[in-house]
Amino acid sequence: MLNNDRYAYAVGRVRAMESRLLDSGKIERMVEAKSAEEALKILSESEYAGYLSESTSAFAYEKILEAELRRVYLELRKFVPNPEIINLFASKFDYHNVKVLLKAKQLEENRDDLLVQEIGNLSLSELVRAVGEGDFKNLPPRMREATESITEQFRVDVNPQIVDLLLDRAMYADIFSTLQELKSPFMTGYFIRLVDLINIKTFLRVQRLGRSKEFLESALLPAGDINIIKLVQLGEPMEIVIDRLSFGRYSKVVEEGILAYQKTDTMTRYEKLLDDFLIQYIKLAKYSTFGPEPIVGYLLAKENELKTIRIVMVGKINQLPVEEIRERLRDVYV
Repeated sequence: MLNNDRYAYAVGRVRAMESRLLDSGKIERMVEAKSAEEALKILSESEYAGYLSESTSAFAYEKILEAELRRVYLELRKFVPNPEIINLFASKFDYHNVKVLLKAKQLEENRDDLLVQEIGNLSLSELVRAVGEGDFKNLPPRMREATESITEQFRVDVNPQIVDLLLDRAMYADIFSTLQELKSPFMTGYFIRLVDLINIKTFLRVQRLGRSKEFLESALLPAGDINIIKLVQLGEPMEIVIDRLSFGRYSKVVEEGILAYQKTDTMTRYEKLLDDFLIQYIKLAKYSTFGPEPIVGYLLAKENELKTIRIVMVGKINQLPVEEIRERLRDVYV
């Protein structure tokens, strides 16, 4: 159970950090910059300045974003009263690392460049050892069960897709188990919305590929509010199922996102709408004076900011038109 009175100091610190987030004006200047190098230089007017130098190449942006993400997680861990809150959001980096290591081992590749260091809750060296030796006994229970199952299935068929399916389900089962302990309606609401929107995206892709209901059931994440399996089992045409999904709080994401997907066969628009929907939700944290909400809001806002910078830099490096970059941008928190 969260004691909101304990968060007064932490909220004050986070409000100061929040004031340094990039606003839409600075993002727009990056979009309109003449080159990727100029776009990156605009970050020197922000808290990213410490990572930049005169000789910094535009292609170094990824290392800058990784360093900033690491800094934010490490800083929050220093003063947030309940470390479980930060650990909850950091767990995705542990699961990411396990995915990378399992796939790299089976494909006999070295993908250390994809590993995330110093942010997750688990020792990276222990994860490397566990996967390398096939000894998962020291991993958390759900992660251990998923990795053991993946290893067993790899003996029959090396299908990298099973890595994502099983580990994603384990990760969200872990997350919702922790949420039950934290008893935070705000955080629970965020993850329910995230899972629902991911499941809708999964449903669309599975339908497009013509996969079975059994495969769909194995691919869907647990604990969302929308029972997609029940909708599918009704045996109604795809259009009717989509129409049912278009009602309620996800209406704009579903209607606009699916229409764009049907036209372009890509999820780019849907994913932008998904992120914008979640940003609007976490903005509720601005109205909280005490409690963990402002901390969670800031952390998610920072991750959204890093994603937005990445979109701009990739667009600039690939010399995409300004309008094309702009329509991919995420809403900002501030």
